[in-house]
Amino acid sequence: MAPAIMRAVRIAGAVLVVSALAAAVLVDARAEAPLTITRHYTPADRVSGRYQYVPFEVPAGTATLRVSSQYDRVDGDNVVDLGVFEPGPLDLGTHAFRGYSGGAKTGFEIGARETSSGYRPGPLPPGQWHVMLGLYKVAERGVDVTLTIETEAGPPGPAARPLHVPVAIPPSTAPAGWLMGALHTHTLHSDGTVSPAEIMRITRDAGFDFVAITDHNNTTHTYELARDAALPARPLWIAGEEVTTPGGHASVWGLDHGEWVDFRVGPGDRRIADLVGAARRLGGLFSVNHPASTCVACGWEHAFVDGIEAMEISNGRHGEVTGALAMWDKLLRSGRRITGVGSSDWHSAPNPIDVANVRVYSPALTQDAILGAIRAGRVIVVNGAQEATPQVVVRAGNRTAGIGDSLAISESTVATIDVHAPGLVYGRLLIVGNGGTPVDVPLDDRGRARVERPVQFGYVRFEFRRQDQWPVAYTNPVYIVRQ
Repeated sequence: MAPAIMRAVRIAGAVLVVSALAAAVLVDARAEAPLTITRHYTPADRVSGRYQYVPFEVPAGTATLRVSSQYDRVDGDNVVDLGVFEPGPLDLGTHAFRGYSGGAKTGFEIGARETSSGYRPGPLPPGQWHVMLGLYKVAERGVDVTLTIETEAGPPGPAARPLHVPVAIPPSTAPAGWLMGALHTHTLHSDGTVSPAEIMRITRDAGFDFVAITDHNNTTHTYELARDAALPARPLWIAGEEVTTPGGHASVWGLDHGEWVDFRVGPGDRRIADLVGAARRLGGLFSVNHPASTCVACGWEHAFVDGIEAMEISNGRHGEVTGALAMWDKLLRSGRRITGVGSSDWHSAPNPIDVANVRVYSPALTQDAILGAIRAGRVIVVNGAQEATPQVVVRAGNRTAGIGDSLAISESTVATIDVHAPGLVYGRLLIVGNGGTPVDVPLDDRGRARVERPVQFGYVRFEFRRQDQWPVAYTNPVYIVRQ
């Protein structure tokens, strides 16, 4: 063989060897052996530490993290929630929180290219991470949870940024008046079944003016909406979170830039005030969800601490309206001006997304204006998007008040109450004063009624029903104060 040819063969062979070695090194760097960890938990563990943390190491240069969990659900007797923290403190409110998928999913991926719904995308800092296991339900014989953890090396990719939450739509389409909203919806970022963009389209088609997306214990839907250029101009989007604690759930509306409020506070823990305070510092409005629900850890077992500004009195998914109204009246009688709201708690079709909804009297279709009106109690809860918003005016002398307003009276004032509920022909009006026995008043053939009756200091609220007693609407109070 000619010397030149032999040199070419040797060079080609060397290139092949080097390429093969490089490929082998690349495969070794990208395919770390999976780590398998099994932990056994008992009902006693659930009592002593509802959230358990399993440490593991993420090496430098990791671009993708994958975690999966397996356990025997025993026909629903075992339910273990899943979340993760990057290196940092595990204290309440820590910035090390990277995401949560609850019991709806069995695994997640965080990476430069793809990140699972419910988890914050971005670079993966090296060091000790923790899988969080929430012991929602544990069978008598306990549960074995097996975690499989994989890391993959590669370039970190750019840090993802959430979309800045829009605060208004063009003024020409933002009239003052009663606006219809969905305050409690879920997407694929927790246990919902559709994308955030699809929620926007569903609520647009149903005629909503605004919608709050409130996935369990995360606000990562903001990253996904940032990539969707086809969002409708209406409804207005409000970023929120359903803070899902072991002692009850609450919505926080008005969060921004991937902000979140911690949830790891059990029943009777005074740190619930810290969660409410954190929401307020972020500019959010804290509202208790389905407070009288009987499902595990769904009803509100915490104190109604200062800073809680609203509560659901009607929730289409849970349905315990009577108990919620009783709790609300008790708070109102104590002097708390806490706004009653309603929602569908929508997760999936065919459940209606408009039962219940809220009508909010707002000066503009902006986030600040809407949240301000909710705080002021200018809210009516309505069962159905097609139902007209009832009109209520209470007069005493030359003074007039509407829903959420205060009416100053003297000791023995007789008030005139005028109501109009379009569509409720021969329906019923229930007048509830200070949580007492309702006064039942018939509506006429135009859905109108005028009532003159003495009113007492405190409050009066109104319920509207069809002839068959089906509840159509619940108003917030008119507050009766001393002149």
